[in-house]
Amino acid sequence: MIDAIDDVTKHLGGVWKPRTGPDAPEHCELPDGTQGAHWVYLTGRTSSGDSQDPESDAKATLARWKSQGMKVERWADPDGPAIVGRGGGSIDSINLYAFPGDYTVEAISLCFPGDSDEL
Repeated sequence: MIDAIDDVTKHLGGVWKPRTGPDAPEHCELPDGTQGAHWVYLTGRTSSGDSQDPESDAKATLARWKSQGMKVERWADPDGPAIVGRGGGSIDSINLYAFPGDYTVEAISLCFPGDSDEL
C-alpha cells in the first residue's frame, strides 16, 4: 500500500504530507460476512506555486495504473479529475483527486481478519 502511494506521488512530484495513516486501521467486512480490518493511507499535496495540470496528471496516472494491471475508473467531480484503481496486489483500491491546488492520493488495503480497534 505504501509502495503504491509512493509510486504515484513520485511521478506527480512535489511535496506530499500524510493526512492519515499509513497506520490507520478501519473496519471492513470479509467475504464470509465476518468483521475484518484494513489499512488506510491518505496523503496530500497543496499548490506551492508550481505549475500543475490536473487533467494531464490524472490521465498520466490513469495510464500508469492500467499498465500495472489495475481496473481504473474516472469519477465525475465538479472540483477536478478523480480516478480510482482496483486490483493492485495488496490494495483494494487507490484513488487520486487532482483538484487545482489540492491533490490527494488514498490507498486502502485488502480486508483481513482482525479487529481494527485492537490494532
